[in-house]
Amino acid sequence: MIITLSILLILCAILLVIVVLAQNSKGGVADGFSSSTQVIGAKRTGDFLSTLSIGLAITILVICLAFNYVAKPSQNDADEEVPAEESSDAPAETDATPIEFDSTGKNLN
Repeated sequence: MIITLSILLILCAILLVIVVLAQNSKGGVADGFSSSTQVIGAKRTGDFLSTLSIGLAITILVICLAFNYVAKPSQNDADEEVPAEESSDAPAETDATPIEFDSTGKNLN
């Protein structure tokens, strides 16, 4: 499920970038793209692209919320956690005897 949401999120983000660049602007990067729609003579293309960009932004928001819901651990997952005494993060207990030194720093063992 997480992989599917990730793929959808990436596709929507790429489509949003393309739609934003294709919109009519007052200069900048999108001038090359917007002039081709004016040559074809399509009217109200800007309204469609504007609505599409808003829809894609809302879709990205919904996918992010769904991603958060899917990735959130449930109450059952918290019950199955390993107890602290069985955790592998705990330091290993050893039966080593401490090393004793005299005042000159020589090992007494």
